[in-house]
Amino acid sequence: MDGIGDMQDLVQDFILETDEIIESLDHDLVELENSKNDLDLLNKIFRAAHTMKGASSFLGFDKMANLTHHAEEILNKLRKNEMQVNAVIMDILLEFVDVTKHILADIKAGKNTVKIDETVKKLKLANEGNFDEIDGSGESSGKSGTPAPSGRRADNDVNQVKKAAMSIEQTIRVDVSRLDSLMNLVGELVLSRNRIGQISGELEKKFEGEFLIEQLMETTSQIGLITTELQLAVMKTRMVPIGKVFNKFPRMVRDLSREKNKEIELVITGEETELDKSVVEEIGDPLIHMIRNAVDHGVEGPEERRKAGKPVKGTVHLSAYHEGNHIVVEIRDDGKGMDPGKLKKKAVEKGVISAEEAKNLDNEGAFNLIFKPGFSTAEKITSISGRGVGMDVVKTNIEKLNGIINIESELGHGTRFRLKLPLTLAIIQALLVDVSGETFAIPLVSVVETVRINLKEVHNFEGREVLKLRDSVLSLLRLDEIYELEGSYKDDIYVVVVGLAEKKLGFIVDKLVGQEEIVIKSLGEYLGGNVGIAGATIMGDGRVRLIIDVAGVIDIAGKMPRRSRKKKKTGAVKKNANSVNVLVVDDSATDRKIMNRLLSSTGWINVDEVSAGRDALKYLESNDPDIIVTDIMMPDLDGYDLSKMIRERGYEKPIIAVSGRSEVTDRKKVSAAGINAFLLKPLNLQTMLDKIDELLAQKASN
Repeated sequence: MDGIGDMQDLVQDFILETDEIIESLDHDLVELENSKNDLDLLNKIFRAAHTMKGASSFLGFDKMANLTHHAEEILNKLRKNEMQVNAVIMDILLEFVDVTKHILADIKAGKNTVKIDETVKKLKLANEGNFDEIDGSGESSGKSGTPAPSGRRADNDVNQVKKAAMSIEQTIRVDVSRLDSLMNLVGELVLSRNRIGQISGELEKKFEGEFLIEQLMETTSQIGLITTELQLAVMKTRMVPIGKVFNKFPRMVRDLSREKNKEIELVITGEETELDKSVVEEIGDPLIHMIRNAVDHGVEGPEERRKAGKPVKGTVHLSAYHEGNHIVVEIRDDGKGMDPGKLKKKAVEKGVISAEEAKNLDNEGAFNLIFKPGFSTAEKITSISGRGVGMDVVKTNIEKLNGIINIESELGHGTRFRLKLPLTLAIIQALLVDVSGETFAIPLVSVVETVRINLKEVHNFEGREVLKLRDSVLSLLRLDEIYELEGSYKDDIYVVVVGLAEKKLGFIVDKLVGQEEIVIKSLGEYLGGNVGIAGATIMGDGRVRLIIDVAGVIDIAGKMPRRSRKKKKTGAVKKNANSVNVLVVDDSATDRKIMNRLLSSTGWINVDEVSAGRDALKYLESNDPDIIVTDIMMPDLDGYDLSKMIRERGYEKPIIAVSGRSEVTDRKKVSAAGINAFLLKPLNLQTMLDKIDELLAQKASN
């Protein structure tokens, strides 16, 4: 049994190692075609093939061993200068790599379906220099008249082998599920750190100067520092170089450019840039479509480039670099660029947009048309393009990652795509915002900027609220409407400008709370299907806060009916002569809702709600409720200070204070603030109604 287990372990190790070798060969062979005299690169390729042959032969994978043996013969002649690199040899070696991929897939699946006879025959012919019999190209064998230099880099090869051996000894393979589990535990630790930090801060305010409190603050700071270091260390274990994705593209660009009869060089920079494994897995498909798009639509053919005075060989640049807590991936070509007019015309022809919509589109909007489903500028359908699905896939995948896409293009000079992505999907930086007394978290990777505006700056256009922000018009969404919360009465509001893929919108919020590092928690099966909510997080005070799903919110807003927003009428409106108008002031949306339902259930009480003391003062400028019911423990302006300010402004009707904490019932304080009655939460409807009747009767008798 131990022998069988050992053999299975060997096969698993072989599969992992061979996967890496094949990926490396794909990239290195294309690089060799551009650097024909790079002996170090040739030696590296030869060693990779030799390793693969030895391991496959030992484990009895004869097809792979046989195929690799013949490829190794050619590589050996190339590195000894007995043969020179040419296009035919490169085609055969790349075909060898492709067939090897299929053989490895068979080994993984326990099958035996791959035929190697044709490829072996080509490899033998190439090894003998009989290129005419392979493809009729008539190319010579490329035998060089100059012998290979003797003793070439022998010592260096030995040193490289030693370094490789040391590297293997210092590396261990760990199952991804273990890393995921470790990341979850670190997430819990981050939440606990935030909680300890908040509690320590509150204790410091209460017992300032105490020796033990100073010790606690020092220890809390140390725990915070260690937690951050641990978090970064665990995140690094999940980080992989983006080169694992980038390395597939030189081969792809080579094959596509030959198919399209174009000369294109792919220049890659920043392939060592690292990001989370889960993000790497998601960006592969979008990048494939964007590189194909650059080769097919971006870079012109040789004749067209010659006429435009450009070098015959076109260039596609693929780069990655860090920008704060994000990673930026750029795809740039020196091709013909995009024509906004042509894009709009094509979109109208295909029914993607109307002619009226096309007139109102600026250049940026025209460029973003390429992300519409079914849109393509290709004149005919080919294996590369024309079906109108490629860039739509890009948009969908980038949206999943809460990423942003920007396009810059200049006609005749080329196009640049810029993808901004999060480094990790587990622990993120978020902007905390207040909406009708509820705190929400917006992933910071989606936030472009924040602006404070007056309601007078908001305009209506075709049933949507918009804001003129510098040189562009920004569509606005009210988060209180999206989540069906009570609207506020503030004139000064904040707009959080968010970007998602190619879109940019503004979320209207009441207040910016701050920026915080949060851990994304799933809402589970029961609540997980709510559109517009990405998950939840636990804040330092122990409260659960919802994380906004920017894509979901935009989707909800798109389905909402278009309507012109009218300002709220001022003045309290009574249902009948005997009804009573009550203003409820509470920072908790849940408590406001409970109070509203309790009082409205009577049939004779009309309820208005506000979420903050300042909103209540604004409300009273144009309304005159019969009774005010206010919570005591509220941020910024508590119930005592609010009541005092209301009385100072001349309001003489009853004020009822409510609280869940009995220690706040200081009679002197209650009386000094002008509060008529104090009730403890949870509220009893009958107790509340009796108190309202009593206070109204007293007011009437006075």
